[in-house]
Amino acid sequence: MRMLPRTTTRTTSLSMPRSMPRALLGAVLAASLLLSACSDDGVDTAVTDDRQSTDRRPSVDEQEQIEKRYAALPARPAGVVDVDGSTRGSLTASARSRYLATGTASTVNVASNGEERAFERLCSGEIDVVDSARPISRAEWELCRDNGLDVVQFQVAAEAVVVAIKSETDVGGDCLSTEQIRDIFRAGSPVTSWAQVGLDDVPLAVGGPDPSNNAFSFFGRTVLDAPEPALTNLRSDYAAFENDQGARIFVVGTPREERLAIFYPERARRLDLAKNELVTARQVLADARAELRAALAEREKGYRDQRSPADQAKDEARVQAAYQARSEAVVALERVKDRHAEIHARWVLSRDARRIVERLRGRVAYFRFSYYELFEDQLRPFEVTVPEGETNCIFPSQRTIISGEYPLSRQLLLTSTMRSLERHEVVDFLQHYLRNAQDEALDARLVPLPDTSVSTQLAWLRGEKAPVLVAPDESDPDAQPGSTAPTEVPAR
Repeated sequence: MRMLPRTTTRTTSLSMPRSMPRALLGAVLAASLLLSACSDDGVDTAVTDDRQSTDRRPSVDEQEQIEKRYAALPARPAGVVDVDGSTRGSLTASARSRYLATGTASTVNVASNGEERAFERLCSGEIDVVDSARPISRAEWELCRDNGLDVVQFQVAAEAVVVAIKSETDVGGDCLSTEQIRDIFRAGSPVTSWAQVGLDDVPLAVGGPDPSNNAFSFFGRTVLDAPEPALTNLRSDYAAFENDQGARIFVVGTPREERLAIFYPERARRLDLAKNELVTARQVLADARAELRAALAEREKGYRDQRSPADQAKDEARVQAAYQARSEAVVALERVKDRHAEIHARWVLSRDARRIVERLRGRVAYFRFSYYELFEDQLRPFEVTVPEGETNCIFPSQRTIISGEYPLSRQLLLTSTMRSLERHEVVDFLQHYLRNAQDEALDARLVPLPDTSVSTQLAWLRGEKAPVLVAPDESDPDAQPGSTAPTEVPAR
């Protein structure tokens, strides 16, 4: 299963591009001088040594070849910004529309050729910006480096899904690996109890959004490794809902069900009392009927025995009293029956609600993080770990999602080069993009960046701070270079 890489931030002393803007050049040089000064004093030699070990300087011949390839890169047309990449779930389309609405004279072209092709075009000098949900790969970065291009990545938002059960319930654990989540949700999954993933022996049922929800596609690609997710990628008993509310109710139930379940013990007690009343009322009616039969028989015997008028009057009075008692017993029984039926109906509602609430304990679904935040008092999210990861059990929060630590998250990135950042139109477009990125993210139900991260990246574009250049981590030959977006995010 393909999981999104964790990202890091690294500065590097890559060779300067041939014609860096004065403001950016000054900032980068200042940062380089500061690092050099620290190294001379012996304060930051570890950082310098690490940088030298991770950035093999090209030989003179190699440098000449790089300069030739840089000089041969195609010229970029004035007033045109070219963006390419993966626009699915991206903010670029709306950012472009908002930018053009300002009346700018620049033209912004947005293509959707996929991330791999877009990075090739960026490193070949054909476009200015790559719109992606992953950092540039080592091979892509090396292509840029071989052409003399230094890479800068900006983060504009983040997205994540949260796997959650009902709040205040427990299935025996708080952490799942990405493989366990995949096994729970995938097509053909044999998992019907939480015990099968190492937790308590509680029946398990799964649900979540249907394909119309963006979370469905994101979960399918990220967890199930399905390029074009469909319901067939999920287990056959997956309960699909057309909106997040349906999935939430599947997991937590409704307030009415919970309220009815709470009343179950009291309604069971009342039903027992009503049953006793019903038994008593039926016995009273049975006794009244027996008395009426006896009174009628006695009156008939008085007729046969030709009792005195006074005795026959007594017999008649007894019969009339028996009729009256029977009538009253019938009325009382009907009244008790009605009360019993009403109490029984209420008890049935509470009983059924209680059964539903009991079954909720094992239900699990996934939600977009932005929706989970609205109902975090009702939902209990699982921490998530990557089986081969260095850090275990990451809790979904704005900090871990924006930084990319949380495994079920992705960063929305814009990758450019220092060559493209020499162009006013590119810088102007990216500044406008970043200034509005938080509002755009909220409108798209994504996770917006904190103010500090936006301010830092804007300072890069204004030349007030040296931009952080992307560099691969040489300690892991298979790793991707880290995202350059600042990671100062507030803890939750």
